[in-house]
Amino acid sequence: MTTTKGGRRFDSAGMLSNLKGDVELSLRLFQLNWIIIGVVLVLLALSVLLTSFRVEPKGYITIMGMTGLYGYIGHRNASSGRGNPRVYATLFTLAQIILVLILVTSLGYIAASAALPMQEARLLAFDRALGLDFRAYLSFVNDRPGLIRALAPTYNSIFVQLAVLVVLLPLCGFYRRAAEFVLCFALTLIITTVISTLVPVTGVYHALGLLPADHPNIEPSVYYDTLRELPLVRDGTTRVLDAFSLGPLLTFPSFHAITAVLYAWALGPIPWLRVAGTLWNAVVLAATPIGGGHFFVDVIAGVGIAFATIYATHRLGNYLSRGQPQKQRPVLVPSHASASRI
Repeated sequence: MTTTKGGRRFDSAGMLSNLKGDVELSLRLFQLNWIIIGVVLVLLALSVLLTSFRVEPKGYITIMGMTGLYGYIGHRNASSGRGNPRVYATLFTLAQIILVLILVTSLGYIAASAALPMQEARLLAFDRALGLDFRAYLSFVNDRPGLIRALAPTYNSIFVQLAVLVVLLPLCGFYRRAAEFVLCFALTLIITTVISTLVPVTGVYHALGLLPADHPNIEPSVYYDTLRELPLVRDGTTRVLDAFSLGPLLTFPSFHAITAVLYAWALGPIPWLRVAGTLWNAVVLAATPIGGGHFFVDVIAGVGIAFATIYATHRLGNYLSRGQPQKQRPVLVPSHASASRI
């Protein structure tokens, strides 16, 4: 059935075809994500075998078993003639995000043990060359309790937003965006881990010699976690990988800044969250230097990497979409799409 609205023609068959195309494309992107996860898992296993690191098995067995179950159920659902994309897309998204976080972060521990020369002086010089003064920004925020109350919860929302997105996107029918989001998340975390290994830094508080007395109203807990964990990895004290106790090691680029951009982009297709998500994550960006002890250049680099990865992933999706076969296997689509043909 074809309808006319506002001078534009809407073909329900075309809409249904586009929806089927997005479902098929999401499956291809999810398959690519599984390949990336498999490569990271192999690299992690080889790294453990070739270094002095060892694995505390309980956490990894639990997580691999749980995500493996999600993946198996999702695969069975997707390959059945009555597969529901809301079911398998949710299971795939959840399983893949968990695996990416745990495996890439674990690999980052081993990479950080290379203990390359610290680069804090260089990054501080970049900030100053840009005319950006962290000490002045810190003082400005520290003297405004109301601003702190706005910045703190947004900065600490990184995992809450992630949990919401991995469920909300597929359940709302945005299968391609869900698969693209996982791919972007994986690629940016890998890129950040590689760069952070080559350009290791503890943080701007350390570089400037700032003490808690210099910011009595602010407790940068994530920065303190990095300050505690990174030296132990670099000096050889930490050589046990426990999936349940992995800490933050990444400073440059800022992964908080990356996720702020990714989250705002991922929420874009949802009209009732688009504006709120953009504004919320803009505040996350403003809070990142303070909460994570990041140089301003960390945030700038993170934003640049996020946008570049989104662009590349979208182009890849378009390329894979053009390569889809003309005869697609039957795919169950949401009921609202079927109803549009009546």
